[in-house]
Amino acid sequence: LGPLDDSGHPPVGLVGQISDALAPDELVDRIAKALGRQPQHIAAERQSIKKVAWCTGAGQGYMQQAIDAGVDAFISGEISEPTVHLAKEGRVHYFAAGHHATERYGVQAFGAALAQQFGLVHEFIDVANPV
Repeated sequence: LGPLDDSGHPPVGLVGQISDALAPDELVDRIAKALGRQPQHIAAERQSIKKVAWCTGAGQGYMQQAIDAGVDAFISGEISEPTVHLAKEGRVHYFAAGHHATERYGVQAFGAALAQQFGLVHEFIDVANPV
């Protein structure tokens, strides 16, 4: 997947391989531990997950791209009605981990990079959001 698809939109954020395949429940636990909240899981039939794609925030619109990329699971922030059906029909596990929860680390990294490059002082104020 390149930086932009043919329509000029960004593709699924990243696609990665897990060295040792995980059971879906193991991935649920890892997401919950990393983000401090339980993700909503739309289960697929496959019982092991090795190839994962993710796109933070409202990335559920990239579900079809994740399916086309041949992943076992797709992690994003939000979920919508079509996401459920695409996941089931595409036989891909979908994990909705929260818009806020999946985006807060990128914002902090961006702030740190700007601070380092330009000698700025920055502060991340984390306002809890259940979405």
